Amino acid sequence: MNNMITSFKELLKKPILHSVLTGVILFLCFPNVHLYFLIWIAFVPLFITIISEQNSSKTYLYFFISSWVFHSLTLNWLITNMFWVGGPAFIGYQCLSAGLSIFWMIFGYCFYKYGKQIPTIIKVYVFGMLWVGIEWIQGHALTGFGWCNLGYSQGPNLYFSQLVSIGSVPFLSFFIITSNMFIAYSIIDRQKKWKYLSHAIIIILLPHLIGFLLLSNIKNQKNKNIQVATVQPCFPQEMKFDPIWYEDMVRWCVQYSNNLIENKNIDVLFWPEALIMSDYKSPDILHIIQNFIREKSLHLITGTTRTDTEGNDYNSCIWINPEGKIIDFYDKVHLAPFGEYLPLSQFLPFLRSILPYDVSAGKEQKVFRINNQLVVGPLICFEVLFPKMSHNLRKEGANLLAVLTNLSWFGATNALSQELEICRMRAIETRLPIIHCTNTGISGLFTPSGDFFPANIIIGRNQTFMYEPLLSNPEIGIRVRSGGIYDIPEPSNFILPFNPEIISLFLGIIGLLSLILFSLKAKIIRKNTYES
Repeated sequence: MNNMITSFKELLKKPILHSVLTGVILFLCFPNVHLYFLIWIAFVPLFITIISEQNSSKTYLYFFISSWVFHSLTLNWLITNMFWVGGPAFIGYQCLSAGLSIFWMIFGYCFYKYGKQIPTIIKVYVFGMLWVGIEWIQGHALTGFGWCNLGYSQGPNLYFSQLVSIGSVPFLSFFIITSNMFIAYSIIDRQKKWKYLSHAIIIILLPHLIGFLLLSNIKNQKNKNIQVATVQPCFPQEMKFDPIWYEDMVRWCVQYSNNLIENKNIDVLFWPEALIMSDYKSPDILHIIQNFIREKSLHLITGTTRTDTEGNDYNSCIWINPEGKIIDFYDKVHLAPFGEYLPLSQFLPFLRSILPYDVSAGKEQKVFRINNQLVVGPLICFEVLFPKMSHNLRKEGANLLAVLTNLSWFGATNALSQELEICRMRAIETRLPIIHCTNTGISGLFTPSGDFFPANIIIGRNQTFMYEPLLSNPEIGIRVRSGGIYDIPEPSNFILPFNPEIISLFLGIIGLLSLILFSLKAKIIRKNTYES
């Protein structure tokens, strides 16, 4: 027994185990487990190892391992694509996890090579800013994929998450990384323990205090006296691939909508992405929708496919007014790589086995000006990941964002709850209410403060009933036929006049310039020492 205990203690000292532990704890901070408070200690095992390590190649390796474990676990929902395309999906999923880990390796390289030339306290703040810059790059490089930015784990912490209205999601990582580093230094250097801990405590408490003040300014927003409804029809993806169901899905969604809004005065109804799988101008389908809309006298915004005169296919949404007239459409601008288009297909034609053809990208963002009180800014699925798109819609006059999505590809995996937390951050950033309308879950309304009100009206055959448990646990509504009816709150005017992502970019640049300046200074000192 003593030998086993001794062996276990020795195992706990292994640096690689510390790297794995950081990756696992970070995964636990994200949905579905969502122990988001662990983020304040998640990096401590890794930084304790890195600070003490003398071998540069091992430093890069430890950062890579932590990142690879974290991304592989957090993005595990990508494995479900094997159901649709087979083995290449797993290869792509692991290539993405490894590719994202390269950013962490770069951070580790800079920390080891240049960090020793900077006084400890200044180093922590410089590398905190550098991490912000790395996350900003992740969200913009190539097509941009900031899905695993650390701040997306912090949605339920409404005090802390308010800071995204100042600097977007990467800004949160400044406080997360710096506090973790200071805690790690306090464990390593006992003589300066309280000095480092005091910095960590201030870094954790200060953003929460600022968030409290921000939240108090916007918490009690008035409603616009406009009611909207969402329908979550819960159609499996197999139905969407089979043309025999195209008309039936529209008929059934009309029936679900009738059940939901019976005897209620609804201004706008939302259906999810790709609800209409044939071109919406198909007379049979359009006739069904128009009859329903005229009878209920409401506006409908629904996901659809669209084919233009040149034969290009678009992932779109349309706005139909109470007279049944199609007023406008929006074509998805930012397509999902490997889902809607195939990058580098001209150089790697064998990848066409994964995606036989591309969807065409839209040319511009649009808003739907429903009336004097309501201007809707549509986003389709993957587009919710990009803060600039939401910011552009607010600049165009949107006072409500509508995210229409279909994640039935991913079953009941953590993709659904992770995407929901991304949507929450867009609401806080823009200080706009957001309707989140999905095919299989989770649907609901985000307020400008980030509070979430899930759809909790279960739609049965010719009846509906309120299901209160959904209010406290929205995830049980995944793959449940449901709907929601909401009073739309006013947007908050307490917002920066520019895209808060600029602050994150600015911090990243300051971090990089500081690193360069300290490196040049150290180089000059070494040169002078050598010459003397």
